[in-house]
Amino acid sequence: MAKLGNIFNKEEIKKEEQHPRRTIKWIHYSKLKTNPDQYCPARDKEEIESLADLIEAAGEVIENLSVSKSDTDEYRIIAGHKRCEACRLLVEERGLKQFEFLPCIVNNVSVVQESFRVLASNGYHTKKPYELMHEITEMEKLLREHPEEFPPSLQKGRMVERLSKKMGIARATVQEYQQISRNLLPEAMEKFKEGEIEKSAALTLARLPEKMQKEVIEQGITKNVDIEEYKQKNLEPGAVEIRVSYRLLGIDEYDRSTVSRKALVKFLKGRYGSTSYEISQGEIRISCSDKNISISERSITWERYVTLLDQYCPKEKKEEPEPVERREEQRDMVSEIETEDTGCKEPAGKSDREISVPMDELVEEGREETAGLTRQEYMNSLDIKEVSSYISHFLSEEILRCPALIEKWLKDCVNEEGQSV
Repeated sequence: MAKLGNIFNKEEIKKEEQHPRRTIKWIHYSKLKTNPDQYCPARDKEEIESLADLIEAAGEVIENLSVSKSDTDEYRIIAGHKRCEACRLLVEERGLKQFEFLPCIVNNVSVVQESFRVLASNGYHTKKPYELMHEITEMEKLLREHPEEFPPSLQKGRMVERLSKKMGIARATVQEYQQISRNLLPEAMEKFKEGEIEKSAALTLARLPEKMQKEVIEQGITKNVDIEEYKQKNLEPGAVEIRVSYRLLGIDEYDRSTVSRKALVKFLKGRYGSTSYEISQGEIRISCSDKNISISERSITWERYVTLLDQYCPKEKKEEPEPVERREEQRDMVSEIETEDTGCKEPAGKSDREISVPMDELVEEGREETAGLTRQEYMNSLDIKEVSSYISHFLSEEILRCPALIEKWLKDCVNEEGQSV
């Protein structure tokens, strides 16, 4: 975690104020109250007993507690909750009255500064995932609601980036804990707090609808692998739905026109996500938005949908049957036109050039976005120079060398109005 010591220093501190005098006040343990912002209590009684043993062996509380005054004769602990509990145990369970008063430094700070100091005082021990989530949530709350209490450096950039930088935590990790904090149901949050479910399981649960979260908790499912399996059976579309949608959305045509599926998510979002697209066949109903695809009321992200496509509809690897077939067609075309005495003869010793080149190989650098288009959409996007380049790849050498053959090929591709046939 980042250093937090000078976080509230907005102006340069004068030299004589760098080490202010502190007065130690001895306060009875019964007058010290737990701070409501404290989120790292002792994990079990053994931890307090071990600390009590150390204090008894030392003969005193070596480190002063930090407190703030909350009432006429009461104080709120900022740092030292476990020391206070250890002294309570020494007095009430072991009868050692000499530990009933604890050395305390009384701080006159604002409520915001007090909350921050509670966070800071817990900043260097090994935290449970729940405690780290709580720390991130509370730090975000302080930054949003009381910006005037913090220096300008903490007010620049996106919140997730500021939290990541100041707390020394990866940005993705901060976002995961934010998702858990905002979406996990209270019943699941309690299990997360008690350590009954791990962070990975809490994150998976937080991404589920509330109804399904309740079902998982009620059934006592706590391991992430079991939650994932439950989600797959009850939330995500199955193999049948995925295979039907593969055909209804024309993804089979996409697979025939491209080398890989690397641009499929972008292609699907662009084609179906920009409008409220809906289609159905029998009991299979598909509706789309810019973020999700819903198949028979089971909604998943486009990214997850493509993952399921790879699982249930893997793209077949063909050994370029199309180029072979088209070469045969073009040989027939050459023979047919030669019988018409066009003067175009196949050059001796010349081999066919490859006729069909996958579109991904024709996309120039900087034009990767066209990789997800169908062949017709791709052709419509080209200018004259690019069309020429495409044709030079598409046609065999013998056709390119003979105007009559090119004319014959064009007549097979477009009608008299220039429309594709």
